[in-house]
Order: sequence, then C-alpha cells, then structure tokens
Amino acid sequence: MKSPLHYTLESHRDAATLYVTGTLSVAGITAAMHEADALPEQVRSLRVDLRGMSTAEPGAFDALAFTSRRWRDMRGGSTRIDLPRDEEFQAA
Repeated sequence: MKSPLHYTLESHRDAATLYVTGTLSVAGITAAMHEADALPEQVRSLRVDLRGMSTAEPGAFDALAFTSRRWRDMRGGSTRIDLPRDEEFQAA
C-alpha cells in the first residue's frame, strides 16, 4: 500500500530544506515546491531530502527535476536533491 506524500519545509536565513516522506507524486511535489516558491527572496539555496520516501509515481521525478530547476533559475541560487538509498526505495 502506498503512503501519501508528506513534506516539511525548514528554512533558515538564506537556505531551506524540503523533507519528503511517503510516495513521491506529481501533485505532492508540485504542492511542496509551491510552498518553496513562497520562501523569502533571500533564500537562494534549496535542498530536497528524499531519503524518507518509499515509492514514486510515474512522472514524479520529472516533475521534481522541472520544479527544482525552475526554482533555482528564478532565485539565481542552487538546488540539491538527496536521493534515497536503493534498499530504501522501490518504484511504483
């Protein structure tokens, strides 16, 4: 059984981390990145931590790649994605 995507966005002065757990979905990552868009303008570095995710729906990684590149380009900053280890992840 798939568990829904849950995320927490933690922000500091100029950097933020998006912690993702459960099933990575297009709708979930779009919602999470929408919240990242609302961070203060001085936040220019975003780390996406996927180490807590269990599965991914088709297209979810493409959505993450697109939205994180867009975020980076709009901020003139940087993004980093921490992937789960193979033994912790299974494709849906």
